[in-house]
Amino acid sequence: MSKAIIKALEERLRQINVEGFTAAHDDCYTQGQLAAAAACYACIAEDVLQGGKSALDGQPPAFWPWDDAWFKPSSDPKRNIEKAMALLAAQYDALERAEKAASEATTTPDILWSTNDETFNHDDLQELIEERQLQAGDTVYFGTKRHAQATDFTTNLDELVIENMQLQAEDDAGEVAEDYPSASEPQIQVLQTLIEGWAATYCEPDFYQVLNTQPYTLTASDIEEAIYD
Repeated sequence: MSKAIIKALEERLRQINVEGFTAAHDDCYTQGQLAAAAACYACIAEDVLQGGKSALDGQPPAFWPWDDAWFKPSSDPKRNIEKAMALLAAQYDALERAEKAASEATTTPDILWSTNDETFNHDDLQELIEERQLQAGDTVYFGTKRHAQATDFTTNLDELVIENMQLQAEDDAGEVAEDYPSASEPQIQVLQTLIEGWAATYCEPDFYQVLNTQPYTLTASDIEEAIYD
């Protein structure tokens, strides 16, 4: 895998943790400013590679979306590419969040029903009443359906990766490798973020959880509706 992906992720986390450019911050820019900023850094990288001096004068391209003081080019083209990639990733993530928010705004939460507060596999109370031949006064349970997320199951996987590398290194090289690999907290965060991104992209669960379950006592009206519906 290209080292550039890792360095771009490292830069993206720096933007979040050091600069404070969080998801909430990025979502304020709805006109493609993040992509424009990325293009500016890519242009500087090109100029440097062609022998230009745009990085030295510090002047942003005309389409830089923010105050000039925020433009911080480097004489190293790789550093400019890292910033460009990180900003493009931020723009991509902002687009995904906007799409998800729009979808959730038009979707009502799914309510599931159960007779035992364990198996929630009915999404219609009347069907449950009819199937189980329930009566007024019987207690059933309902809760909100939540589709499981891949990131629910990635906690501490970074530790497992590092531990496995340590074991393999010690098996191959012995005691001289007992401190390998040595990773800083920011580097470990890059690994965990990479794992979470991979899981969210390729390992979407097809199962769900039921949250906020509550008991409900059936009424005569519930039974009548089930019979005559």
